[in-house]
Amino acid sequence: MFDQFKEKYIEEVNDLLNDMECALLLLENTPDNIESINKVFRVMHTIKGTSGMYDFKEAETLTHKVENIYGRIRDNHLTVPKELVTITLEGVDIIRQLLNQPEEDYTATLSSFTQKLLQFDGASNAQQTPAQTDDGGIATYYVFFKPEANIAQRGVNLTNIIEELDNIAGSIVLPHVSDDLEKYYMMYWDAVFASDKPLADIKDIFMFTPDEVTITKISKSDLFKNPDFVQEVQKRQTSGDEFDLNILKSFAPDSIGAPDKKTATPQPSEPSAENSAREEKIILRNIEAIENQKNSIKVEADKLDELMNLVSELVVTKSEILSLAGKYNQPELYNLYEKIDKLSNKFKDNALSIRLIPIESMMLRFERLVRDLSKELGKEIDFVTEGTDTQLDKTIIDNLAVPLMHIIRNSIDHGIESVERRRELKKSDRGIIKLTAFYSGTNVFIQVQDDGAGMNPEYLRKKAIEKGFLLPTQAVTTRQLYDLVFLPGFSTAQTITGISGRGVGMDVVKQNIIKLRGEIDMDSEVNLGTITTIKLPLTLSIIDSLLVSIGEHLLLIPLYLIDSCLQTPINQIDNERKLFVYNDEPLPVINLRLLFEIGDKQPENTTLILVKAKNIRVCLTADKVIGEHQAVLKSLGRYFAEQEYISGASILGDGRIALVLDTDKLIRLVEKSKLN
Repeated sequence: MFDQFKEKYIEEVNDLLNDMECALLLLENTPDNIESINKVFRVMHTIKGTSGMYDFKEAETLTHKVENIYGRIRDNHLTVPKELVTITLEGVDIIRQLLNQPEEDYTATLSSFTQKLLQFDGASNAQQTPAQTDDGGIATYYVFFKPEANIAQRGVNLTNIIEELDNIAGSIVLPHVSDDLEKYYMMYWDAVFASDKPLADIKDIFMFTPDEVTITKISKSDLFKNPDFVQEVQKRQTSGDEFDLNILKSFAPDSIGAPDKKTATPQPSEPSAENSAREEKIILRNIEAIENQKNSIKVEADKLDELMNLVSELVVTKSEILSLAGKYNQPELYNLYEKIDKLSNKFKDNALSIRLIPIESMMLRFERLVRDLSKELGKEIDFVTEGTDTQLDKTIIDNLAVPLMHIIRNSIDHGIESVERRRELKKSDRGIIKLTAFYSGTNVFIQVQDDGAGMNPEYLRKKAIEKGFLLPTQAVTTRQLYDLVFLPGFSTAQTITGISGRGVGMDVVKQNIIKLRGEIDMDSEVNLGTITTIKLPLTLSIIDSLLVSIGEHLLLIPLYLIDSCLQTPINQIDNERKLFVYNDEPLPVINLRLLFEIGDKQPENTTLILVKAKNIRVCLTADKVIGEHQAVLKSLGRYFAEQEYISGASILGDGRIALVLDTDKLIRLVEKSKLN
């Protein structure tokens, strides 16, 4: 159970660190943004409060030091130096390493980080200005804290909470014994104190137990200056009884409303008509706010995968019912099939929508990449995004981050020029890298565009001839020259650096995109910039396809790639040049029977399936088109993973297996023949 809590804790800390990174990146451009300063402080405070419980002592120490610096900055209302932002971001990376790889030795790393922080310790020497409460002075508070019985299992350190409460202003804290050990912890506490700290700071102490504490602001003034109030407090200390909130309020010259939080209400009093009306308005407003919120829960990825497997099985079962209905000609089965078809489609759409997450979940790491790499290269770059609410399957998102990072790195290194060069070209000092995402049909398009140097086709051609990718006399289009960038070993970098120039990267990018059943291409203009476009399906699990046969063999072709189908006599195809003239346009033909070495005799009439990808149209030959099929994709397994032109398989309703064509590889086969 402890390990489960620990894993949950690490997951939550990683989410907090993501929020903190966003605040730091904003803080770098607006160093006086008090909201971002508060967020950094609270994240550090939160992580510090529970790290020790899970034996992350180094993380506890590190966060405590960073928290102290941002606490002083916040209290003194100072701006944050950019150097501190850089060092804090480094601290974020260290914390991630401490949590995710705790077995490593971080002694030297932590020592170096601590030395860097020392230069900002002077924040404590700045002239202190008292932190103000909401009303500008010292206020008196009452806190009633009754934790639940499982609080220790949740990793909450009660000692830290009581100590922090006591440190706020020397709180007078009374412990009490709980009479309901099944529901509550063995002890509960109430406290009275006066403080100049804002209410938000007091809430921060109980950030892990917000529903188990009541915080009441008794007075806007310091009631401990009233001897009668002090006498009442001392009397309760002697007796050990709970404080009476009504008696405490009676000493206040001002009247303050209901408690901030309310779970266990200590000794409630009869409310006045005015207070009741005000509380009713507050309750109604809170109910309205809750109704307007979207409730959400976190679900493990394995459970989502299992859900998709169940959906897949349902789709296969639906096909089996249709097959049986046709075999036995039973109208009742057809009716049953139609009902299950509607339900399974809704179930499928719902399950797929659960797996869809917005692309913006990846943006933070790209912002960090642009920021850190541009500083390293001495360039000034703005990272702009558009359409990041566009959603993709979680599996695609997980596998898309690395290719996009390669593309953005190339834009930073090769694309965006130095400030001096941009001035020579009469460009603005700051370059722009823009990431745009949008839907088109059943696909999602992601574009990475920069306003940098662009790619010179003649230079690409020269490099390709030097490296043996092209013959000096070979004629190629500009588009084909741009596609050379994705070949293994091809690089246009003048020098090899720690960032690029070794001829690896873009070929890996293309291979990863192809594995996602996607397409990628580039377009460029010299001194204007480069656009890299990625086309992806919404999901990888289920695809609409066209079922065709060649002899006894069944093949599936993704429906979104198909332009049209037509029947033609076999003698209308130019087998020597592998061409078919369609609407006065010669189209390349791939004879699937010959490609897969199927020995049956080819019929006199054949079916041509015109598929289109990357502005290239290709004709695939098949004996017969059976019809549309909703294919549940299955892996071929490791023994057949290296099949050249097959990307997967699907089980049909009658139990037969149909192989899914890898149309991208077939298109590349045509492209390669054109280059040669």
